[in-house]
Amino acid sequence: MGNLWSSLGDIFANVIVFFYSFTHNYGIAIILMTALIRLILYPLMQKQMVSMREMQKIQPLMKAVQEKYKNDKERLNKELMALYKEHKVNPMSGCLPLLIQMPILILLFQVLREFNTKIYAVYNGFPGFLSFWLPDLSKPDQLFGEISGYSIGIMPFLIGGSMYIQQKMTSTDGTKGKDGGSAQQTQKMMTIMMPLMIGFMSFTLPSGLTLYWLTSTLLGIGQQYLINNKMPAIDEIPKEIVSSKKEKPTDKKPVAPKEESWIPGYEGVGGENPSGRKTKTKKYKKGKRR
Repeated sequence: MGNLWSSLGDIFANVIVFFYSFTHNYGIAIILMTALIRLILYPLMQKQMVSMREMQKIQPLMKAVQEKYKNDKERLNKELMALYKEHKVNPMSGCLPLLIQMPILILLFQVLREFNTKIYAVYNGFPGFLSFWLPDLSKPDQLFGEISGYSIGIMPFLIGGSMYIQQKMTSTDGTKGKDGGSAQQTQKMMTIMMPLMIGFMSFTLPSGLTLYWLTSTLLGIGQQYLINNKMPAIDEIPKEIVSSKKEKPTDKKPVAPKEESWIPGYEGVGGENPSGRKTKTKKYKKGKRR
């Protein structure tokens, strides 16, 4: 397994070296490699982004379900799952792009950690992107210097901000308060926590890796923007709510309860019974008593 992982890392290093052979800039080489990876993953990313857009389109239905079952959490989650199944969407699909890129980030991290032996030793030259900003892609961004041994640069803030924008473009806003489903609550939390976590990690990562991540995120934002314009969200709240158990319509008319007959022969005052209804007086034929 270790040999396979090392071989995959060599592929990334060779791709960077290939792009450097005609750009003569390792930063541009990483940007071009990022564009190539996004192009390869385009069909999968496109499907994922369309699915997230569909999640936005059913927001009115989700809000209606949450309002209807806000006092029954178990029934709420059940109805939301039925809604997702009906429209063929996955509420946790927003995590897929990160899961796909995680192996790539790990491989690229290993490659840049050995930048001097796997990449820079091939062509030498300038090992960075811009001399005043990223002079060495194997080291963290130090644009603003160091504070207490920690490198301070602008790249972590750019990554955190761009990831937040991308999360907002692909996330849904169907969760308000404590009445929302657990899946939406998790997604809402990740929209805020994930950019913060990645941005914080970027202070210690090689600047070449953060450059890849920033470029990939910006390309993802552009792709999502095109999808959002092509598939506008539905603003009007649908009237019907999908339910896991639909009631079958019936044509039978409700049967009125039968009125109990009054006691034969009993007459109230004025020919009325105690309920106020008139009753017929029972007539007896003249005759001898037996």
